[in-house]
Amino acid sequence: MSTSKSAFRPKGTERTEDTESRSNRASQGTEPRRIKAAEQQSLGASHATQVTDEVPPLATRVASLPEAVQLSLEGGLSDNSLFVFARAIKAFEITHQLRLPPQDLHGAFALWWGTAKQLLPADADFDEWRFVFDDAWESAKHPLGANVMAEAIRRADTQPPPAAASRYSTSAKLQRLVSVCYQLQVLAGNGAFFISVRYAAEITTAPSLRVASTFRDGLVRDGVLTLVSKGVPGGPLASRFRFNLPPPAAPAAKP
Repeated sequence: MSTSKSAFRPKGTERTEDTESRSNRASQGTEPRRIKAAEQQSLGASHATQVTDEVPPLATRVASLPEAVQLSLEGGLSDNSLFVFARAIKAFEITHQLRLPPQDLHGAFALWWGTAKQLLPADADFDEWRFVFDDAWESAKHPLGANVMAEAIRRADTQPPPAAASRYSTSAKLQRLVSVCYQLQVLAGNGAFFISVRYAAEITTAPSLRVASTFRDGLVRDGVLTLVSKGVPGGPLASRFRFNLPPPAAPAAKP
């Protein structure tokens, strides 16, 4: 949903005399020079990289940083634009098989700022919005276009199950649920992963959501999963879990 120029501002910021004075200083020429230098650095990094032919399985193919900017502003400016931009940059990194260093990330933001500024409030401040971008970058765990659940199910169905699945050798449904949860953890790295009761029902072909909930909760009781945070029924986020991997084997004692 697009937002008007007069109403939209980064969350947590208020208009103050300091903000206005910074904006006035920017208009005198300091900010344009800084932004142009950052844009050139960012564009130089993207032009120096060859686009891969293969579309990565967990990301939209984003060929350039200007394309990432356009993806974030499709339909106009919204509260979610910088979060979409952060995810688009992650997809750009996967497409090019690279990792942007911090200075190039700020150059990428400068590119976004140069395009989006006409949509921002008149008193919008470059550094305030850069901080909002930094927060969005830290919050974005997956690239644009990622379907983590579909990829986890694909891996669970094509790769050997984890050791924890063997304790449910008489239930193919529970083994598949354990395998999918394991793959979700692999994709989440050190973070927690989401899995709703509805997804648990689809994975196990449970006859009802209630039965699927008992399956998922049973894995917690058995210690296969740890509940990190509980979702609210009907809320925007499902419960978050961690898969309890076995501790690494102790090194053999020297004779």
